[in-house]
Amino acid sequence: MKEVKETFSTTACRRETIIFLLSFLIFLASIRVEARPPEVADRLNGAFLKQLLADTGEIITSPTRWAKDDWLTFSLSLATSCAWWSVDNSIHEWIHDTHHPGLTSVSKVLSGAGHPLSLIGIFSAGYLAGELTGSSSLRQTFLLSAESLLITELFVQAGKIAIGRARPYTLEGSSSFHLFTLKGDWQSFPSGHSSAAWAVATTIASRTKCIYLKVLLYSLSAGISLSRVILDKHFASDIVASSLLGYYISQKIGHKTASQVKEPDQPAVSLSVAPGLISLNLSYQF
Repeated sequence: MKEVKETFSTTACRRETIIFLLSFLIFLASIRVEARPPEVADRLNGAFLKQLLADTGEIITSPTRWAKDDWLTFSLSLATSCAWWSVDNSIHEWIHDTHHPGLTSVSKVLSGAGHPLSLIGIFSAGYLAGELTGSSSLRQTFLLSAESLLITELFVQAGKIAIGRARPYTLEGSSSFHLFTLKGDWQSFPSGHSSAAWAVATTIASRTKCIYLKVLLYSLSAGISLSRVILDKHFASDIVASSLLGYYISQKIGHKTASQVKEPDQPAVSLSVAPGLISLNLSYQF
């Protein structure tokens, strides 16, 4: 009887710890946009580092300034993640039973594209393009994307170590947690790929009015997130909560300068006619 009581007590304590840690991460994920008009760094220099540190501190403390709408967003985010948690094992079993080699191959490509190191390469290329073309807006866009990724990764890595959720392929189940661990097999939550993809996509999307680009960015982010479930690296609730984390943080970072973008971000077409010459010009800028 004593052994049963001790087991029940341990289970209850463990469950409360899990709920607390999950709530804390979603709490951070529900950060909402706070309007402010700072100078935005458009060079990789000391000003960018100061901006990165200031924004990190502001994101960490922003829950203290939440309004009713912010708390509603937090509640919906938490409820959504918990709802997916309840069907994590079922989804994992269904994907395992319906394994398709072609889908796995596509998922590997998408997963590779969403790796933080791959995204850093994209940032570097975009920033270099901004330097070569003299576009301040382009440099800002990729620096803000890098900032969103770095801040998001800070919370992701802290969550992985603190929460220690077992990955699906360990077959320990969706409710297996090993708190405060550095072992990769126990770092399923949050998903670094999902949060990174949504952080970058949302930042760039906030800097453009082109609906087609927005759809493309969010579609790729969704594909990257799904690939992590298909590849048995994360549970469904992992990618839902992680996508929310990346989305809300990047909304904070990208939105603050959306109104400052003055360069045209819609395709511009012009037709020039001269004696013996007709030219059609198509241009697009971030």
